[in-house]
Amino acid sequence: MEHTSEDARALIRAAQEVHAERHGAQTFLPGTYLPFPKAAKRIGIRTDRQRYHDAIEELEYEGSIEWDPSARYARGEKHYLITRRGLHDMGSTGKSAGTMAILDGQQTLFAGREAYLPLPLSNG
Repeated sequence: MEHTSEDARALIRAAQEVHAERHGAQTFLPGTYLPFPKAAKRIGIRTDRQRYHDAIEELEYEGSIEWDPSARYARGEKHYLITRRGLHDMGSTGKSAGTMAILDGQQTLFAGREAYLPLPLSNG
């Protein structure tokens, strides 16, 4: 997240902390819901201000978060999920060793899986 502002980095780190307190750090994986309103309150950013919306927009633009399409009818705040890129970017800043350990474990788990993918059918 080298191009992401300090507000955006602080917001996503706070969201990870809130999630870890509720569910444990090992469950912070791609597709995890991010509790941005609580995270914003924790770091002192009001959700009704442009500063908050700019940070969210920047994270979305960078590909660190994505809108949760399953929550399209939910009222209130948009629901966002962490992406694989977002986890990687958080780990590259040195702020989330636990997340990087999980990602390393996933890479080990799926290493060599391409050998088991079905071969394309030939037309002939």
